[in-house]
Amino acid sequence: MMASGSERDSGEAVRRCDLSALETSLSTIIVIGFSRLTRTDGSPVKVINRELGKKENLTNKAPVSSSTGKQQQQDGQQATGAQQPKTDEPTDCYLKDLYTQVTSVVLSKPDERENVNEEESEDPAAVPMIWVSKWVDYSDKYGLGYQLCDDSIGVLFNDFTKLLLLADGENIHYIERSNTEHYHQLKNYPAPLNKKVTLLRYFRNYMNEHLLKAAASMCPREGDELARIPSLRTYFRTRSAIILHLTNGTLQINFFEDHTKIILCPLMGAVTYIDEKRNFRTYRLASLEKYGCKTDLANRLRYARNMIQKLMVTKSSTMKTSGSSTASQSAQPTTA
Repeated sequence: MMASGSERDSGEAVRRCDLSALETSLSTIIVIGFSRLTRTDGSPVKVINRELGKKENLTNKAPVSSSTGKQQQQDGQQATGAQQPKTDEPTDCYLKDLYTQVTSVVLSKPDERENVNEEESEDPAAVPMIWVSKWVDYSDKYGLGYQLCDDSIGVLFNDFTKLLLLADGENIHYIERSNTEHYHQLKNYPAPLNKKVTLLRYFRNYMNEHLLKAAASMCPREGDELARIPSLRTYFRTRSAIILHLTNGTLQINFFEDHTKIILCPLMGAVTYIDEKRNFRTYRLASLEKYGCKTDLANRLRYARNMIQKLMVTKSSTMKTSGSSTASQSAQPTTA
């Protein structure tokens, strides 16, 4: 059966970690209190926040004169080399392709075969290159922080901007809502990014200290070292799972109740299934259609099809906002 939507198991021990001020330069002191459950598999844990003083909007900027603002904008563009990303990826990041692939498997009723043979469908060579290994949902105030399997860190902020820290721990990419990209170093970046870089550092430290990697034993598929690191395109939560869609087309679904996960890659036409015991297997979708699969995987593929459909019919920005709202109403912000 699918995860029922219970996001907390009984008997979980909760520990509160009071944190220091996010920035000493802020006129108000913001203190974030995180409560961590003693899980070791990267599954959801409750996060509680509190604030001393007034809230500060991440998009707030000090007023400047029109001439000063224009000059700063010109200087910023020259200093950062801001540019639009060059990519051949479709605007929907392969959602339609993935929906077609998964629908084909689901309609074949793979778990109703007389002789199911998953081994024939298994293909370790199709393992994904990138997946989300950790995440912290703090969207009630800031956004969602995450770590990819290559140890790069990202934050999708509530204002729909993104900040990425590459695996080298030095280079950062700032992506505006318009998708204009700016490239900096962690030790040298523009002052307007101070707050967001501070938050990124916090997310990184928290995940490194308190969360273990999902699928840590799974070796990613080798790829082009010069390939662009994907970022989180959008996400939303249901009572059963969190759905994460990356800009390279990878769709990941983490189920709360049993901590199983599926990672769908439209470019490889493959799905990786991580079960309750953290065992992982990668299958070609076309082969599952031909040889069938067990009910647990078939159920998750049916669920994935419904979630892909939601992403397709709803603009990513609206979905992200809706998902955050739903999460705050049905459950506390979580990490995994």
